[in-house]
Formats: sequence, C-alpha cells, structure tokens
Amino acid sequence: MKTVRPAGPLPLSVRPRLGTIMIRFVGLLALAVVVLTLMWTR
Repeated sequence: MKTVRPAGPLPLSVRPRLGTIMIRFVGLLALAVVVLTLMWTR
C-alpha cells in the first residue's frame, strides 16, 4: 500500500480559513459603502 499524496504543491491544510474570507468580505463591503456615500453626497 502506497500513501496517496495530492499532486499539487500545497497540501490541503494550506487553505484560506473562513475567518480571513469573512474579514476580507467585510472590509470590501465597508469600502464599497464609503465609496457609495462619497458619491452620493457630491
């Protein structure tokens, strides 16, 4: 029996975690809200 390893260079444990995805999403959402409010006030 041979050990089956993934062919890709990165193992499965090296994935973006859900927390970092949520932080990026909230940051982009806040940036979009700021840009839209600046466009609305002018």
